[in-house]
Amino acid sequence: MPVSAFDQVTVTREAAPQRRSIPLVVTWGVAVLGALAGWYYLGQVAAAPRMMLHLVDLGAYQVAAERVVDGISVYDSPLRGHTRGVFEFVYTPFAAVMFAPLAFLHGSVFTWVGGLGNFALLTGSVWAALSVLGYRFDRRLLIVGPSVAAMLLLCEPIRETEAFGQVNILLLLLVLADMALPDSSRWKGAMTGVAAGIKLTPVFFVVYLLVTRRFRAAGTAIGALAATMVVGLAVLPRDSLTFWSGAFADPTRVGVPENPQNESLRGMIARALGATGAWQLLWLAAAIAIAVVCLLLARRLWATGHELAAVTLCGLTSTVVSPYSWIHHWVWLAPLLIYLAHLAIRYRNLPTLAGLLVTFAVTSGGVMDLVDLHYGSVFDLPGRGPFAVFDHNAYIWLTLALFAATAFWLRRTQLQTRPDPVESRN
Repeated sequence: MPVSAFDQVTVTREAAPQRRSIPLVVTWGVAVLGALAGWYYLGQVAAAPRMMLHLVDLGAYQVAAERVVDGISVYDSPLRGHTRGVFEFVYTPFAAVMFAPLAFLHGSVFTWVGGLGNFALLTGSVWAALSVLGYRFDRRLLIVGPSVAAMLLLCEPIRETEAFGQVNILLLLLVLADMALPDSSRWKGAMTGVAAGIKLTPVFFVVYLLVTRRFRAAGTAIGALAATMVVGLAVLPRDSLTFWSGAFADPTRVGVPENPQNESLRGMIARALGATGAWQLLWLAAAIAIAVVCLLLARRLWATGHELAAVTLCGLTSTVVSPYSWIHHWVWLAPLLIYLAHLAIRYRNLPTLAGLLVTFAVTSGGVMDLVDLHYGSVFDLPGRGPFAVFDHNAYIWLTLALFAATAFWLRRTQLQTRPDPVESRN
């Protein structure tokens, strides 16, 4: 009788190897590459600080913080200017409360906190991702963490998050650190719930916990989310009523879906086909289908011991199906690069190396100048005609290609591990 993936989970977990240390040669190789990447990035920041570290969004969060301190609503009007859909506060009341300390930061202190704070969160995200992969937290991991983070500064969503002072890396860290906890931990799910309490898209990871039958962790996440709602209600009762009674679902607070910067499935369909009527239904149906396929693949990945791949797939999918995703929302490409690098180093074969190089080429930012191509990222390529739908929606196509590669790998692994029918009868 065939054995389901869930029936094999216990065996897979028990057979999992002990935590391993990163090889010494890899540690120092990564340290050298990280130093070079960090130096290159800092050179770009020094040459164009107003472009590379303008912290516009962090400044908008600061306005929200000042409104919280002064008792002014964060939802009644845009944080800057008077145009609907531009600089409106789209996060939860709890997030506004969390940003309150920003009201007291000014000048160079504000800039240092914005720049170094996000880099520290990125380093923590690297440590969490490597922990999920089963690496031991030792001196080598301490060295590798900031080194890999420096290399990820050449990933366009990370660069944009640093430049804008966005909150995305914090959400990345909360979810990855949560998934790094053992399933037996009573706190597993709490950080995911807090992440969802800041911005709603991490709710997708609660569904992931449910489909992988980690019901206690899912319940903890829901409880943590509810706690953030209570905090928001206690501090900002009027804003909480405004947000949860419908503002969170108001598309006009974000902008028109066909905005060229909207790198979600909805944005791609709106630009290519239209944004009303049947095309909206097409987007909704396609988004649901992609989410279901993702969860099915993620469940299989988790059941066979590939948690980081499963979580990364869910992170990318949540960005694809979100109604509105800026480039800096795609920070889940960072753990994808980490995972592909892990595979390339571990297995040293052409497919894994090719996958890493292609992914880096698609997601890189600020490196084309090294080969005399003066484009910031793939989105700046002069796409024309039918090809524009590919390079101007590159992250979506990359995610769908990842779906296909994952399905192929899972199918191949299943066929390789299936017992021979002749031997089974004997």
